[in-house]
Amino acid sequence: MTTKSSTVHHLAGKRFVGKTPDGMQVMIDGEHDAKTGMNPMELLLNAVGACAGFDVVEMIRKRRLDLIEYRVDLEGDRSEGTPASYTAIRSRHVINAPGLNQEMAERFVDLATNKYCSVGASVNAEVTFEVELLHDT
Repeated sequence: MTTKSSTVHHLAGKRFVGKTPDGMQVMIDGEHDAKTGMNPMELLLNAVGACAGFDVVEMIRKRRLDLIEYRVDLEGDRSEGTPASYTAIRSRHVINAPGLNQEMAERFVDLATNKYCSVGASVNAEVTFEVELLHDT
């Protein structure tokens, strides 16, 4: 089992910064006026695309093909009410890699999306929590 960790620090209003132990940071924002980062649901949508994308890029590399351009366009439908979770996520992988045919590209994207993407597999994961209250001494 591998354990990942991160800490989310409140900055102001609905603005947070996520920090990993190795110093990586991401702005997470819920403000509409002075937006400085993605909101949590945008981050999740992008994480699903990047997770699959990592594996697609690796499969193209293993075939020794040149990757000229690659992007993943994403759309997510959210349920009504609270929580407004994603009910469907659609991705469109746009790949420019000479020598990569349609069948191979579809196989790579299928494997990346449905077999290897940990983020996509985690969307319906059980979420547990604990609470620690800090008191003035």
